Amino acid sequence: MNAAAKKARVGESSNLDKVKDVLMRPMQDYAETHGLVYADKDLTGDPSRATQCPVAMLPFKLPAQPFHHAVGLSPLWNKLVDKVARDTPWLYSTLDAVLAVDPFTRKLVEVCKEVEKEGLRQKTYLGIHRSDYMLHEPEGESVSPVFLQVELNTIASSMGSHASNAAGLHAFILGRYVAGVDDTAKALQDHFGLGAKLDAFSEHLPANPSLIHIPAALAKAHAVYGGKPGAVVLFVVQGTERNFADQRFLEFSLWERHKVPVVRKTLAQIAAEGSMDSATGRFCLGGVEVSVVYYRAGYEPEDYPSDSEWGARLMMEKSLAIKCPSIAYHIVGAKKVQQALERPGAVERYLTAAESQELRTCFAGLWGLGPGEDDAAIIKKVMEDPRLYVMKPQREGGGHNFYGQDVAVKLKELSVEERGAFILMQRICPRPQAAILTRNGVPTIGECVSEFGFYSVFVGDEKTVHMSEHAGHLVRSKLEGVDEGGVAAGYAVISSPFLVK
Repeated sequence: MNAAAKKARVGESSNLDKVKDVLMRPMQDYAETHGLVYADKDLTGDPSRATQCPVAMLPFKLPAQPFHHAVGLSPLWNKLVDKVARDTPWLYSTLDAVLAVDPFTRKLVEVCKEVEKEGLRQKTYLGIHRSDYMLHEPEGESVSPVFLQVELNTIASSMGSHASNAAGLHAFILGRYVAGVDDTAKALQDHFGLGAKLDAFSEHLPANPSLIHIPAALAKAHAVYGGKPGAVVLFVVQGTERNFADQRFLEFSLWERHKVPVVRKTLAQIAAEGSMDSATGRFCLGGVEVSVVYYRAGYEPEDYPSDSEWGARLMMEKSLAIKCPSIAYHIVGAKKVQQALERPGAVERYLTAAESQELRTCFAGLWGLGPGEDDAAIIKKVMEDPRLYVMKPQREGGGHNFYGQDVAVKLKELSVEERGAFILMQRICPRPQAAILTRNGVPTIGECVSEFGFYSVFVGDEKTVHMSEHAGHLVRSKLEGVDEGGVAAGYAVISSPFLVK
């Protein structure tokens, strides 16, 4: 880092130090009164106890061009996911090496094959996806910053409600405190480079419609299903869900805007209460027909402690209810599929040449490992400098990846067959900036990097696309040097973008 850059970072931290104590209480009160909350870890004696959701005090500065480009990619990701999900022979062959050593992915594929064997009752799929990126901008390199994809989430793409509410929080903080001549206003003006155009700050805060478009997609799927009056949308949830508010906002919006009722059940409850009519495929809970199954659980092995939970998943997948995601959509989100799509000709199998070229602009370097992969050369490169790579298994939820020297150590431990459960990815290098992260009512200033998620929604079958659109965005900020990035997992906080040139 050159001297000018160091001086600029010191100035940023100084400005934030001037505002963090002044803004902490109004920020915290706004967050808690606008639903940016988690259930407390200890609910003993008071099941209503909640705490502030981890959130950044101020938005994160981001060049406008990559932001708008990522928005434009959303319909292409929708199209690609849908086409890949309907090409199950390609999916199965792609995951062949993974299935030999990954019991969870193998079980998901077994469910998918069982559904196919009996015939697909419901060909309409609902997708609520989130494509996550980081801004690749290595220190010392004179290249334009570009978004490279971290992963594509096809199941339980969470934080849409919190992301929308965080945007409202930041609009309030800047709208209320940026104008004026006091030290707080001057520090904010300097941090965001607003100069004399104080009334134009809102132009830098893009609207975040996630709380509109995600419920609208659920409502569209409910309408396409065309069930009996009184049919409900089922949210499949975990039994000890702290992130209740993020889910409840979607439920409340679905009712207030569309008059579609929601019920919430765990997989264990569904196993006990659910039934499927063998003739029609209609799925009911306690006699109430379910139009749409929306999974906010079911993405990790711990969600299936017994065969009962797997039985519930299979029953729903076989049913006429529209699933979000279908079992095939779920499998498309596997890291091995992401890596396989990077290969020459893979994306082009499903999209036009122009569409494929557009999507490939955000592909990071990806390499397969294990049987069927010529991985000797890339492993040699990893051993020379493991800091340049991340090793990923087929898991969601955070905390599963290997970084830096741990990649080299893990590779030495694995057999050729065991390597098949993982992929290698190029380490994306974002440029840090000073930010204020708040957790449990305590502000922390530090050099931070951010991951940017872009939601997209899709409703369609093989013949008709009922909906396909961008559906909002998410920013998660974390201290520089922290590898994992999940908010619920405790690594990051929710933020929003402040667009700059």
